[in-house]
Amino acid sequence: MKQIQRLNRQQNTMKILISSDGPHAHYYIRLSWSKVFSSMGHEVQFWHKDQKPAFDAFDEFEPDLFMGQSYHISEALIKCIKSRPHMKVVMRASDWGDIQKEIDLEKYPILVAQEKEKKLMERLKIETGKPDFVHNHYHDNWIKVTHNKWNDIGIRPISLIHGADVFDFSLRPSVEALKCDIGFVGGYWPYKAINLDKYLINLCHPVGDYNIKIFGTSDWPVTQYLGRIASENVGSLFASATISPNISEPHSQDFGYDIIERPFKILMSGGFCISDYVESMVNDVFINGEMVFAKTPEEFKQLADYYIKNPDERLKYMKAGYESVVKNHTYFHRVAKIFTELGMEQEADKCIKVMSSLFEV
Repeated sequence: MKQIQRLNRQQNTMKILISSDGPHAHYYIRLSWSKVFSSMGHEVQFWHKDQKPAFDAFDEFEPDLFMGQSYHISEALIKCIKSRPHMKVVMRASDWGDIQKEIDLEKYPILVAQEKEKKLMERLKIETGKPDFVHNHYHDNWIKVTHNKWNDIGIRPISLIHGADVFDFSLRPSVEALKCDIGFVGGYWPYKAINLDKYLINLCHPVGDYNIKIFGTSDWPVTQYLGRIASENVGSLFASATISPNISEPHSQDFGYDIIERPFKILMSGGFCISDYVESMVNDVFINGEMVFAKTPEEFKQLADYYIKNPDERLKYMKAGYESVVKNHTYFHRVAKIFTELGMEQEADKCIKVMSSLFEV
């Protein structure tokens, strides 16, 4: 009877269980996926592993698709997956590839696969044939060196780069109270501060040279920090600021493959972005004049000065950036890829059709 009910349900909708602690950056990215799934008519539930046992979460919801993380694999999770052979399984994977030989992991806090994690994931694959694939947010051209070792235990890694949440970010008019030369939303702590100090904090002194508005959940050591901003107003800040910078963490600059979510949000909001130089961002993703890149803090300041004095010169980048994200880089595109990689082409097509009903693509 359960099997018949499941088959009838799958003709119309899927039940998708997403494992995520939070709140943190990847929690909000998974939340963006969930909005896409829901807009397609699927039922989504989040599961926090520290708040409910795996057996209870799976027994209560009986998912058709489970989306988890390799670094949260456990004996209980293996049993839950093994007892549901019909269930599709997708996992975000820690880095495990040839490039790690070049990285000083004490200097760069990169999430790499641990030995226990590797052994449990290999056992999961042997006993269940799952996961269907693992993913990370690096581009295809980099997954082959950051995650290639997963292939050694029979698990296929794919690229699932970040994108824009079209439910939270879209073209909008500027807001007078948010207008400024430079507008930035983000956290500030020692590792991030290494580059934030060079590119952004440096412009905060002396006060008054630039009209800078900084928002975030953690305190910044400058008077331009204005506290938190409501999530529904972040896109308005990007649309109102003359420049919305993208400033990456040190490993992104030094190794070139980690692209954060911020530029997709800025461009989707119709904002103008000057970014630090990250090789994959320049050569793999934003390759059609969507934004401007600075290789040094000095060049960043020069570009900021130029575009503040010549705001109309931004317009071609803003137009190209918005069009690029709408056509290629929303979370509808990412969810469509998930379905394609699962062999569910009809759902992938449906996903793009729902996207098309919202925007002209």
